[in-house]
Amino acid sequence: MRLLFRPFAVVVGMIVLVALAGCQSSPQTPKSALLTGRAILPADTFSPGPPVGHQVEGPVNGRALPFAQTPVQGFSSLIPLGDDRFIALQDNGFGARANSPDYPLRWYEITLDLTSGKPEGGPVTIDRVVTLSDPDQHAGFPLAQADTSRTLTGGDFDPESFVRLEDGTFWVGEEFGPFLLHFDAQGRLLEAPVPVLVPGPLRPYNKGSYFLRSVDHPEIRNGAENRSAEELANLPPSGGIEGLALGPGEAYLYLAVEKAMIDDPDPARRTILEFDPTTRRFTARFWFLHTDEPGHCLAALEHIGGQHFLVVERDDAQGPEARFKRVFRFDLDHPDEKYFVEKGRVCDLLDIRDSFGYSAAKEGAFGLGPRFSFPFVTTESLVMLNPTTLLLCNDNNYPFSTGRRTDAPDDTEFIRLQLPEPLLR
Repeated sequence: MRLLFRPFAVVVGMIVLVALAGCQSSPQTPKSALLTGRAILPADTFSPGPPVGHQVEGPVNGRALPFAQTPVQGFSSLIPLGDDRFIALQDNGFGARANSPDYPLRWYEITLDLTSGKPEGGPVTIDRVVTLSDPDQHAGFPLAQADTSRTLTGGDFDPESFVRLEDGTFWVGEEFGPFLLHFDAQGRLLEAPVPVLVPGPLRPYNKGSYFLRSVDHPEIRNGAENRSAEELANLPPSGGIEGLALGPGEAYLYLAVEKAMIDDPDPARRTILEFDPTTRRFTARFWFLHTDEPGHCLAALEHIGGQHFLVVERDDAQGPEARFKRVFRFDLDHPDEKYFVEKGRVCDLLDIRDSFGYSAAKEGAFGLGPRFSFPFVTTESLVMLNPTTLLLCNDNNYPFSTGRRTDAPDDTEFIRLQLPEPLLR
């Protein structure tokens, strides 16, 4: 019996060692997130509003411009209201100041049905529309629409992120300045745009300004200084406040700057800033983090408790060409001597398990089926629903982006993910 037992014990021992080796390797190969809900707002969704797109040369992906009404597109940030209801901030319009002066800036109250529509995705209901305006002339520059309505458009600002305070007002992070904008619940601008401070270590690259400025900053585009835009701009276009989060007790806002400053010798450095909404000033605190590649963008910021945050890091590719769309966690408590914080991967948006059939593979479509992918150029909305569940949404850049199919504009997709491990312990 002993002769028979010892070889068996050796085999068992080998199996145990292999199993332990697999367990030890798991931190380097994290499990995929699980798709637990999906809702779809069709690309060709319109709401009452003026014709838009007169400055866009069409057709684009089979859509003729200008549009007779205003598309509901380009969600860049979400605020949860409970019971699958959200406030969704619309992007500036067609992606640039020059082609969007007729596109009204808005946010929408929406309701998602994340589970009933599988595998086609549940419906999204538009419950309310709020159009942004500047009736008291706080903007400080001539608006693109020179009428008495003082409606703000994509020719004035590029809203990318927002938060709501307990007093019912909203702070919006935008990219053209970049600026912080303060609105009431009816979408009226309450005060002058707040410029974004350049932190001390980046001052050598500020091109003479204490504030971040892109070529679309009103001081530069309106020729306030006798120098070229290239000489004055210290931030690339579409590189401003892509992420905005409200910290504990509403004491501070936290801003994630999407891209590096133009002359920064470390092109993978990204900046996190702290803003006091009571004093309307930036504090002395700031942090840096490194993207995996210099060309990657920070696309969303979400506070999850204490000094802990989530961020979306992405490349600029879409569909089969997409290589990097990930959610990371970082903590502000322990930066190094150069103000950098470490990040840890939470999930890969190009590798999601769809075990419950919330999507179905289709000919000509990418990323659907059991191995689900979120392969869009701009995934800009991120919400923690609970410590194990995230909600994400793409900015579909209607009618331009074609991440899901090459022959049609992207829908706006909302996905709910269950994480392999809780964010908070």
